[in-house]
Amino acid sequence: MRKSQGLAEVLDEITRSVEPVIYDALSENASPEFQEVLLYPVKAGGKRIRPAVLMLSCEAAGGNPEDSLNAAAAIELIHNYTLIIDDIIDHGEVRRSRPTLWKKYGLAMALLAAVQYREVVSELLLRSRNASRLLSIVDLYVMRLVEGERLDVLFEQVGREDDPYVAEHRRLNVSFDDYVDMVVRKTSSLYEASAMMGAVEAGAGDTVVEAFRGFGLNLGVSFQIVDDLLDLFGSASETGKQVGKDVLEHKLGNMLILRGLERMDGESKRFFLSVLRSKQVSQEDLDEALSILARTGVRENAVREAWLFSEKAKSMLSVLPDSKAKRLLFELADYVVYRNK
Repeated sequence: MRKSQGLAEVLDEITRSVEPVIYDALSENASPEFQEVLLYPVKAGGKRIRPAVLMLSCEAAGGNPEDSLNAAAAIELIHNYTLIIDDIIDHGEVRRSRPTLWKKYGLAMALLAAVQYREVVSELLLRSRNASRLLSIVDLYVMRLVEGERLDVLFEQVGREDDPYVAEHRRLNVSFDDYVDMVVRKTSSLYEASAMMGAVEAGAGDTVVEAFRGFGLNLGVSFQIVDDLLDLFGSASETGKQVGKDVLEHKLGNMLILRGLERMDGESKRFFLSVLRSKQVSQEDLDEALSILARTGVRENAVREAWLFSEKAKSMLSVLPDSKAKRLLFELADYVVYRNK
């Protein structure tokens, strides 16, 4: 990375270097007419934070970030195919202000695209001299991510009546510890994998790789808390999502909702839960539920909690000497907290 570059410039540079690798890898063994489907999610944009974590971790651990390009492309593809599956599971119709993949091209093509992404990930990682270790990291953390997604679905308060497993195992009571456990699996997994893979590509020892794992774990929790905030109160024009999304999707696995319920009086709590557990939520009820939630002060509390996890993430890298890449990772941790989309 150039010494004079700030975080925004570095993120742009990483995006420009990683995206051609992604496009080429997705196109290589796909028919021309299927390439349109495969490239649609990655051409929709995205922050490319996970590739940035991977490449900056590689540099901070003493490696050459260019050596980690294939791994960075792979981690972004993992992120994108989990979004494809997530949108199918949640029946999500809009992402990044565009129709989701299944909504635009149909369920069959979306599922096939997700499978293709997973295989392309393996092809990219096999190009690394650290292929075996990288593949084992990916295998472990994708399985952890699947468990996190399973828990997130079970934390929904209503819906999926045609799904007997969810009906049997639904969690009507979710603690904050339950929430953190779910988030560590669902969201932190790819941040842990990204940071660890960057360190592995740098040839770092186990102690340093473990430090990067801790960085990624806490960064992921911080990211999800802010995501929870934006899903409820963010600007639709900036996030590309409907305001109040998690209420509409009946999600109890949202930090602000859990903390807010702890602070509500009996009447407000009963009303909020009734909205969360209603199959159809009117705009009037959604507005009132969000107003009640905002009055509990959870918006401000969420930023503080995200900041605390961000600071813990930074502390995990105390084993590393100071460097431009390390400082950029710290800036990235701050960006995760104070972003608006």
